[in-house]
Amino acid sequence: MNKFEAIIIGAGPAGLTAALVLARAGKEVLVLERGEYPGSKNMFGGVLYSKGLHELIPDFWDKAPIERPVTRWVISALDKDASFSMEYKNVGYAKAPYNAFTVLRSKFDCWYAQQAEEAGATLLTDTVVEDFIWEQGRVVGVKTGRDEGELLADVVICADGVNSLVARKGVIRKDLLPEDASLGVKEILAMPAESINRAFALTGNEGAAYTFVGAATQGIPGGGFIYTNREKVSIGIVIKLSSLSKMSKRPEDLLEDFKRHPLIWPLIKEGENREYLAHLIPEGIQNSSKSLYKDGLLAAGDAAGFTLSTGIRVEGVNLAIMSGIAAAETVMHCGEKKDFSEKELSIYPLLLRKYGVLADIEKFRHAPHFLKNPRLYQTYPELACQLGESLFSVEPGPKKGLSEIVKEARQGKQLSRFDIIKDIYAGWRGLA
Repeated sequence: MNKFEAIIIGAGPAGLTAALVLARAGKEVLVLERGEYPGSKNMFGGVLYSKGLHELIPDFWDKAPIERPVTRWVISALDKDASFSMEYKNVGYAKAPYNAFTVLRSKFDCWYAQQAEEAGATLLTDTVVEDFIWEQGRVVGVKTGRDEGELLADVVICADGVNSLVARKGVIRKDLLPEDASLGVKEILAMPAESINRAFALTGNEGAAYTFVGAATQGIPGGGFIYTNREKVSIGIVIKLSSLSKMSKRPEDLLEDFKRHPLIWPLIKEGENREYLAHLIPEGIQNSSKSLYKDGLLAAGDAAGFTLSTGIRVEGVNLAIMSGIAAAETVMHCGEKKDFSEKELSIYPLLLRKYGVLADIEKFRHAPHFLKNPRLYQTYPELACQLGESLFSVEPGPKKGLSEIVKEARQGKQLSRFDIIKDIYAGWRGLA
């Protein structure tokens, strides 16, 4: 029976990062991927923040199949025929060391896997891990669906996504509840680069990231997004899993309605559908350091619940990369001690804090609760657009002051001052 120093389940950003770091250190590493190739089963919105990967692979943008550096960020409250937006643009983001890029996972993950393989890691695709191998209460390997598919290792790193083996087997954490995750669905549309630049007011290879709340999901908790790639556009919605049973429409129908919104359609009307993807996104499930490791076992990336959603931005891939570095360094520490027990693996949360993963999740721990407020997805987007209409419309007779406009809009939504104060406080507590 084959034995490795580390077996990594999942060839996504967390797993491949751990494999790359370990392989560079001369460790014998095996990465198991259930898809036909890395990225074939992976989906995310589309933005990769550059700092973590730049530290691991300096100037990676000169080698990696990145799409566009994001220079324009837009957050919009969307009504049925209006929007009220906040925009931030920084042309400095179009120059090294950059801030973030749009990427397509099918391309990026293949490239990233190649970096790990060139460093000495072994990648095995089309391989489903069915269970752990146990010995005296400790994980010592995995069982796969292949013939003679039992593989042994000093340690197993689970980086196989939100519906991870560690959850399905109840080893580290329990399986997902509907309130613990959101469903993301998106389409990738092919569009000429000049059409993208014209539609999104971009220059050269600049990229844009749009986030929408309100009519994007027809008042259902969640939001919409659009990211520009070189010659493709990623458009999608994210909805709370707990809302699915209450919906009268299927997620794909909501996405189609979002695409046909009068303010969205002009941006993407020249696009041709090339791909449809769906993905579960963990939200607020990482609340205990003890749910990250067990004798002979670590969880990283989405498998550990490492996603940060503040309402302004969603971070997943960069947290996955940093958790992969922390997992690899934990394994190297335990290798020096020749001890992969919980006691030695307990250094993992300390390294996660060092790299900002747990520190950020703990800092914004109240954000998931704030984002459950239903007023964020209907009342406030409609109110914002109503205020915009009142501010920019000219009617006969005396003009109303801003305080009068706000008061009338608030009363029309049956929104008390106490509701607003309470929501502002919850938002400040969640995001400050």
